[in-house]
Parts: sequence; structure tokens; C-alpha cells
Amino acid sequence: MTFIDQAPKNFLSAIMDLIAIETGNRTTREHWQKRQLQNLLQHAAQRSAFWRMRIGTDKITNINLPDLPVLTRHEVVNQVETEGSLLAGESAKKHSTSGSSGMPVQFFQSEMNASYNGVRYVAQYFIEARDLTLNRTRLRPQVSDKHGFTIVKNDAWPEPLGPLIRTGGSKLIEYFRPDMKSLCQTLLYDSIGYLIAPPGFTESILQYIDPDDLKRAGTVMLLSYGAEVSPELRQSFLSVGIPLRASYSAEEAGPIGFECEKVSGCYHVATSNVITEVIPDENVQLKGQRVGRVLVTHLHSYATPFIRYDIGDLATLDRSCPCGHDGPILSNIVGRRKALIRHADGRVSQFFLRGKELAAIAKFDEYRIRQVNIKNIIVEIGGRDSLTPEEVSAFVKLIKKHAGDEFEVTVKAAAQIDWGHDIKRLGFCSDIL
Repeated sequence: MTFIDQAPKNFLSAIMDLIAIETGNRTTREHWQKRQLQNLLQHAAQRSAFWRMRIGTDKITNINLPDLPVLTRHEVVNQVETEGSLLAGESAKKHSTSGSSGMPVQFFQSEMNASYNGVRYVAQYFIEARDLTLNRTRLRPQVSDKHGFTIVKNDAWPEPLGPLIRTGGSKLIEYFRPDMKSLCQTLLYDSIGYLIAPPGFTESILQYIDPDDLKRAGTVMLLSYGAEVSPELRQSFLSVGIPLRASYSAEEAGPIGFECEKVSGCYHVATSNVITEVIPDENVQLKGQRVGRVLVTHLHSYATPFIRYDIGDLATLDRSCPCGHDGPILSNIVGRRKALIRHADGRVSQFFLRGKELAAIAKFDEYRIRQVNIKNIIVEIGGRDSLTPEEVSAFVKLIKKHAGDEFEVTVKAAAQIDWGHDIKRLGFCSDIL
């Protein structure tokens, strides 16, 4: 194989390694994970007083993961502020979360983390035998002072495999309060192929064009990320023959799970990257299913360790998938602040409202709904200097329909919503969960 350049050969080899770990023998995989965890614990104990205290004096080989304490966001923030990167003198860059989970978290990542993420997302195309000769079109929000969108095109993707195999082209569209009509025209101009977009923004697109338009433009699959996908959005694409596949990830850990191609709502855990646990939460039951707090151990987090990290979400964990995949799966995934609302009697229920329902009441550019305390919900309608009394009344009625009549709902018009550094710009969040 000396006639192949080293970079594409290494990239393809890494893909094969990850597939072997995640789809191979379960006993071998769990042994590999245990060894990776021991290496991470050894590294953390050697370089961090914070982690030495948490790990204790037992031999690393005798430590069981559930015996370690849960890691909170506050503790990560303190560790990073006090000790910095645990890869001192080595290449590590500072990153931060958007803050959509309640508290922005700054942390360090190595170059290896970025490399792994790139390989793992491409590996999913191989796992599902997707056609790499098709184009890939990605829509990604950006923080900017200028309204609009930018476009970057490449002749091949994934670029490292370009010298080895024939691939389609890629188009990246980054946006910040764009002119939606112009963006949609740009989106439909080239053959789309795999459309990668957050579900909220996808729903915004569907206010201007139909799934049929996307189908005619060559869309073969919607790859959704960043938030829960509504059944209505999924069905609207399935009705025109476009399958939808969601992924579950976190800024701190990278990919956590990929939705099963046969059983929607079930996510095969990315076991080459993380170990997941679920701790029962007696206060929450969703759709008749008992869910719990998701803990993630990022096996490659050597710069800032994330071991038994409370990611801020709830889910159900099962040992295997109904499709036959012999590996852990997550289902019923919801973000505590992003999809749940707390009631005065202590109950926690799911709050799920589509932008399309709001758009049926009034025209707007964007919206934000926040539960600010146990009694009050504030609704901001962006791109409007004012609202009519009829529009306000209709918004209040809609929110109470989804949240409950016990809440006081305040609706405000805003020329622009102040999102700060929150790149996710969630339509709903709770400040008390």
C-alpha cells in the first residue's frame, strides 16, 4: 500500500478501527473501554490534585466507574480555572459550551479530540453503507454582528478520503438572522444530497419551501443535530421519501450516540468515544418511561477530564437495541433545561412546541420562550416592534395549552432577541432546571 499517501490511509484505517470497536464483540469492546478508562484515570491522578482527591488512593485497576463521584459543571469550571489543561506543554485548545444548559463551561481539548470527531462522523456513513458520491450540505449557526449567511464549497468530502475514493461535493452554509428567502434559493441551487441541519432551523426553512422542494433538489437524507426532532418534522420528510437520522452529542464530549437506521428514537452509543450511565430521577416520567440523569465518561478527555460528567440531559439506557445491535442504546433523550418545565406541585413535564405553531399566529424572525421561575413564562417574539392584542392573546393561549393554565405568560415584542454568546439559540429553556 505504499502507493497511497499516508494521510488518507491513516484516516481510512481510523474509520475501520472505530467500526470494529463499536460493532464487534461486546466482551472485547468492554475490555478495551476499561483499559482506556484506566489510562485516563492514571493520567488524571498524576497531573491533577483535583482528580487525585476524587479518585482516592486505591490502585487504578481496582476502581469501578460507578464508585467515583458524579462530576458537575461547577466542578469542571473550578478545575479548569485552578489547574488549566492537564496536557501542559502539549497541544490543547480552549473551548466553551454555548451555555444553553444553564452554565457556560470552558474546557481544554487536544488535537486528537478534533481528529476523532471528524473520523467518527464519517464512520457513520460507512456503518450505514451510505453513498459517499452524493453531495453533503450543512447548515450551521454562527455568532456574528452581521445578518445573513456565508457559503463555503469544496469539491470533495470527506477531504482526507478524496485521493482514495470518488466522493460528492460539500457546501457549508453558516447563518445569523439570514434573509430566509435568499438562503432557501441558495440551498436549492445545487444538488443537496445529505442535508445536515438543526431541527429548529429546518422548521424555519419549511415556512418558505416544502419537503417536496428539498426532494426535487436531491435531498436523500436529513441528518439532524443539536435538539430533539418533533414527530411532525420527521413525518413531513418521510412523507416525501426522505429519511431522517438524528445524532446526540455534546460540546464537551463530541459524539455520544447515533440514531438507529431501523428503530427511530434509539441511539447507538458511540462506545469508541464514551461510556454512558443513567441515574434514575424519581421526579420525571416521560411518555410512560422512567428516565434518569445521563452521565458521560469521555474516554479521550486528557486535557480536561470528563469522568461521570452530568451532561444535563435525561434519557433511558438499555443494554442492546431491538434492531440486533449488541451495544448500549439511549432513548427518550431530553434536555433538562431545553425540553422540560417544572410545576409548582413538584412535577416535571415535557414542553414541546413547534415554531410552526407560533408562526401560524404572527410573522416573526425568531422567538425565545423561558420559564424564569415556578410561576412565570416569558415569550419574546423577535423581528417585531409591536404585537396586536389579538396576537398576544393567541400566544398566551398557545403557551398555556402546552405548559398548563397555572402559569402566568408574558409576551414581549423585540426588534432583536439578545442571545449573548448562546450559539444554539434554543426556542425554549427553563431557568430553574
